[in-house]
Amino acid sequence: MTGEATAITRENVVIGAGMAGMACSSKLYEHGCDVLLVSKDIGGRVLYDSKTKCNFGAVFVMENYVRSRKILSTTTPLEVALGNLMLHTSATKYFKGISPTMIASVPQLLKFKRFMEKDFMPEYERYKNDCEVMETSEALSKHPSIGRYYGMSAQACIKQLGVEKICDNFISKFAYSCTGSRIVDLNALDFLNVAQGVVTPIYNFTFDPDAFVASIGGNVLIDIATSVNREGDGWKVGLASGKTVRCKNVVVATEARAAASLINVGSIRRPASLGSYLVKGKLKPKYASCESHFFSDSFDIIAIGGRGDGTYSVFTNREMGFDDYFESWELIESRFWTDALYTLGNIALQQNRGNGLYVAGDHNGLGLEPATISGIYAANCILGNGNPRAARQA
Repeated sequence: MTGEATAITRENVVIGAGMAGMACSSKLYEHGCDVLLVSKDIGGRVLYDSKTKCNFGAVFVMENYVRSRKILSTTTPLEVALGNLMLHTSATKYFKGISPTMIASVPQLLKFKRFMEKDFMPEYERYKNDCEVMETSEALSKHPSIGRYYGMSAQACIKQLGVEKICDNFISKFAYSCTGSRIVDLNALDFLNVAQGVVTPIYNFTFDPDAFVASIGGNVLIDIATSVNREGDGWKVGLASGKTVRCKNVVVATEARAAASLINVGSIRRPASLGSYLVKGKLKPKYASCESHFFSDSFDIIAIGGRGDGTYSVFTNREMGFDDYFESWELIESRFWTDALYTLGNIALQQNRGNGLYVAGDHNGLGLEPATISGIYAANCILGNGNPRAARQA
């Protein structure tokens, strides 16, 4: 930890300890760089409560989240038995995961699975690898099919693939449960990214903030950055505590609107809101035949997941009560994220701002893994491994 001096001098400062900030500071530390991670907390929108064993931010990791899983601890598979899942299209149309409605859409499910495994996921993996060493806009240009999906609406992609039925019945509901974003607002790349969870294993995870702090040698300062200004050949970071940190390189790895309050980032994608609740209760008869429920984006409630002990994880896109779904319920814990996931729009925010200033986060891609990759890219730029052609003068 840092001392109590008002002025601190470090080589590299990372602001924000979400997935991007943790990935960036971890890579710099592993390469022997002097780094200080400044944040109000450790984990950001990763919020695991060890007492209730519940995640109130990000909920799962996919098997192919190889970068994120270096920071998070993967536990058990997150499996929802189709016979114990109810899918709600409207207040009057709902059906189980094993039902004539779902069986009729199995051919489209298999078609979607083939597309994902043969066409999308291999190219997307190559794209993600390139995003570790180049700007998002450059990687999108290098991978035209991925770039096309970034500029395409999810609805247009679904129609082009000819999988409207299975998406209406299941996949779009899964995407809504993961993002809180209505399908009309998602671009095709974000939709396909999250839809990987339909065809690849997903897992529960835990996160230990203290273990992460120890993994980077305790180089963490719990504080809030209030300003980032150019000073000579470096940067001066002002903190809420009244301290200042002077450094050669600074990585702003906060969520996008917080980043915009510190530096001029230009236009950014807009966020969706998400509420995460742990409740103990008894489901109403309409819902009691299944422990888990996915809802279409015509609902404000997103998903209900039974935990097998009389408690339920409930997700919504606005703050609300649950009298419509439970005969009785008691709130155990909750967290509402006004800026949960930046899913609205297809702006590719430039990360390398020049003069040792970088932006990292989930601004250009949905979820844990894209955020982690953006932090790795910022670290690679500092280490000299990033593509300098994308840099501009701040």
